Amino acid sequence: GSSSGSAGKATLAQIASCAERTLDPAGKCATGRELLMGLATEEERNNVWKDFLEKQSLDKDGAKKKLDVTKNKADGEKAKEAMEEDEVKEEATPLPITCLVKSAREVESWLVALAIRIQWRAKNHQAAYEWTGKGLNILDAHLSECSSATAGDGGVGGLYPLLARLLRYRSLTLESLPVAARSALVASHRPELAGRHTTAVLRRDADVSAVVLNIMLRDLLEGDQVEQAQKLLSNATFPTETASNNQLVRYLYYSGRIQALRLEYTQAYSNLSQALRKCPSNAGLGFRIAAQRLLVVVQLLMGEIPDRSVFFGEGMSVELKPYLEIAQAVRRGDLAIFHATVSTHAHRLRLDGTYTLISRLAHSVVKAGLRRLKTSYSRISLADVATRLGLPSATSAEFVVAKAVRDGVIDATIDHEKGYVQSHDLVDVYATVEPSEAFHRRIAYCLTTHNDALRAMRYTPDAYKKQLEASRGLGRRGRGDDDDKTDEEKAKEIEDELDEDY
Repeated sequence: GSSSGSAGKATLAQIASCAERTLDPAGKCATGRELLMGLATEEERNNVWKDFLEKQSLDKDGAKKKLDVTKNKADGEKAKEAMEEDEVKEEATPLPITCLVKSAREVESWLVALAIRIQWRAKNHQAAYEWTGKGLNILDAHLSECSSATAGDGGVGGLYPLLARLLRYRSLTLESLPVAARSALVASHRPELAGRHTTAVLRRDADVSAVVLNIMLRDLLEGDQVEQAQKLLSNATFPTETASNNQLVRYLYYSGRIQALRLEYTQAYSNLSQALRKCPSNAGLGFRIAAQRLLVVVQLLMGEIPDRSVFFGEGMSVELKPYLEIAQAVRRGDLAIFHATVSTHAHRLRLDGTYTLISRLAHSVVKAGLRRLKTSYSRISLADVATRLGLPSATSAEFVVAKAVRDGVIDATIDHEKGYVQSHDLVDVYATVEPSEAFHRRIAYCLTTHNDALRAMRYTPDAYKKQLEASRGLGRRGRGDDDDKTDEEKAKEIEDELDEDY
C-alpha cells in the first residue's frame, strides 16, 4: 500500500478487476465488491484481465526457453520426458479464479484505500472524500460483526491499520476541499474522532490512537484553537513506544508548534529538534522544510542565531530564503530592516503559519541591536540609540533601554538628565546565568537520550515468549523444580545447607 512498488502505479480499472475476481459476490464483502467494480466499466475490467493473462503466458514462455537450455545440456531422453510432463501439468491445471476467504475483509479495505489515494492524487478531491465515508462505513460494519480478540478466520486485527489509513486519507481529502465546505465538515467530524480515539486507547490500538490524535491536533491548529490543542495535548497520551515513526514525528512537530505559540520555546525547540532527527532523510522533504522553518523561528525567539548551513540544505535554499533574510536582520539588530523584510514576505509567512511568531521577533531585534551598541560604545546618547535601532523617538529608546537593563540584556546605566546610556565594564560571561542555562539544555538532552535508551532496553529479547508459555501452561514443561523457585527461595535453601554443614 505504499507509494513505492506496483501499488503506486495501479489504476482504477485494475482495482475494479481485482475486486471482481478476488471478492465473493455472495460473501461478507459483497458491498465493497460492487462499489469497487463501479470504478470501471465491464470492458475495462476485461481488458485488464486479458493483459494479466497475456503477461502470465509470456512469463511461462520465457521459463520454458530457460528450461530448454538447461535440459539440452542433460540427457536427451530425460529432458524430453520432463518437458512432456510439464506440458501435461500446464494443460491440466489452467489458471484458477478463486475468491478470498480468510483475508477478504483486509483486501477489500486495502483496495478501497488504494482507490481513494488514486483519486486524491488525480485532484478528484470530492469523489475521494465521498469514498472515504463509504470505506469507513464498510470497515465499521466489519468491526461490529467480529471481535478484535478473535484469531484466524473472522479476526479483524489486520483491519485496524487500514482503519487508521482511511482516517488519514479522509483528513487529507478534507483539507483539499474548498474552505466554505470544509469548515462545517471538520467541526462535524470532531466528536467522531474523539470517540474513535477513546475506543482505540481502551483497545490499546497504537495505530488508530496515534493517527486520530495527530488529526485532531492538526485540525485544532488549522482552526487557530491553540488553547484547545494544548488541553488535548496535556490530557491525551501518545503511544510513543508502539506507534510508527512517521506518526511520532508528526506528533513531535505539532507539539513543538503548540508550545511555540504558547511561549514555551525551550520545549518547542526540543520537540522540533527530535522531529528533524527522527524524520527520514531520503523522503518527506516538505515536512522537513516545514519543521526547519519553525525551528529557525523558535531559535530566533530564544535569542540564538541559527547556523548558516541550515538555510542551504538539500532542497531547502529557496524555501528558507525569507527566513535567512529575517535572521540576518535580527543579527544586525536593525528594526527598520526587520520590518521591511517582514512586510516583503508577509504573504509567504502567513501561508507558512509563522507570521504570528515572527511578529514577536521585534523585541529580539531590539535586544540584539542594544548588545551591539553596548559592545561598540561605552557611552551613547538616547537619540543615537533611537536612530540606529529605527525607533520613533528618544523617549521610546529610553523606555526600551530601561526594559533591557531590567531584563539583564545589557549592563548599563541611564542618565535621564543628560540623555545618554553609560555602559559598565565587560563582565566575565561565566559570572552570568548564560553558561548555566546552556549546561541545563545539554544535560536535559543527555537525560532524555538516557531515558529513551533505558526504555528501549527494558525488555530483553524473547521475553514475551516466556510470558506466552506461562499463560499457556507451558512454563513448567521440560524444566526442573529449581527453575520455578524464586531467588529468595534459592537463597534460603543455600543458607540452610551451609547451616547443616557447620
